Amino acid sequence: MWKEKHPDQPLRWPDGIRLPILVSVHHQSEEATCPFPDGQPDPFDYGERQYGARRGAWRLLEILGKHGVRGTWLICGATLEKYPEVSRAVKQAGHCIAGHTYAHEVMCNFPPHTELGLIKKTVSAFEDLLGEHIQGWRTCFASHNTIDLILEHFDFEWDGSMWNDDLPYIIEGHGRQVLQIPFANYSDTALGVDITSPSNPPTRYSTWNANPPDFQFRGLKSAFDALYERGAERAVMMPLVAHDFITGRPFRAKVLDDFIAYAKQFEGVVFAGHDQLASWWKNLYAA
Repeated sequence: MWKEKHPDQPLRWPDGIRLPILVSVHHQSEEATCPFPDGQPDPFDYGERQYGARRGAWRLLEILGKHGVRGTWLICGATLEKYPEVSRAVKQAGHCIAGHTYAHEVMCNFPPHTELGLIKKTVSAFEDLLGEHIQGWRTCFASHNTIDLILEHFDFEWDGSMWNDDLPYIIEGHGRQVLQIPFANYSDTALGVDITSPSNPPTRYSTWNANPPDFQFRGLKSAFDALYERGAERAVMMPLVAHDFITGRPFRAKVLDDFIAYAKQFEGVVFAGHDQLASWWKNLYAA
């Protein structure tokens, strides 16, 4: 069992930081392809998602590099095994690297022993192929067992699986602590609209059901403006999720490019990896 620990008073980021923006890239490629009733993968959805490792991830790497932005790449173990050159480029660029399940499994559908095995399989893939002992994790659709499994069996410094808060908080249990850094989908899936037909079932996770670029940019700008204003008085953060097969498409990538350029104009805005934010928060909490 575990418990949450929250500060008993409002905290502020280190001097000079008003709004940290956490760009987290979900690198999953064709993992989680929607199946047909007979269990076979939908070839249209498969190709849509496969675009992530073939083109989208590289485009996002290029944009982050152009702006000197260090982000966090949440990588599925199976994706790392199939497309190791992407993850090697991510590591070489100095981004924070974390696990994102093995094949984008919906963990809330599995018993604890299956979930534990999939996490271990993912951790091993990073160690074997990338020489990386990962310190962070984000589960796809966390189960009621996810936090206990992470605390009891792994040495992750942070987890980013929850959607339930605006700021980090410490989770304590099984004799150790992990920092929870909640996330939200600002950049891609949350801004999709379901325009469907009976032959094309609705999904938030498809680029062909997308709102136009100006709508997406307005959404990002509104979120940023509200958080930046609030950041004058207390600690805030802006999680910004970018799936490689969604935000990596040319018009959505342009939105991310333009938004980063917009946000960088403001004093006190920093783009940080989850490992950096975890260090700041733990130091603030300890103080």
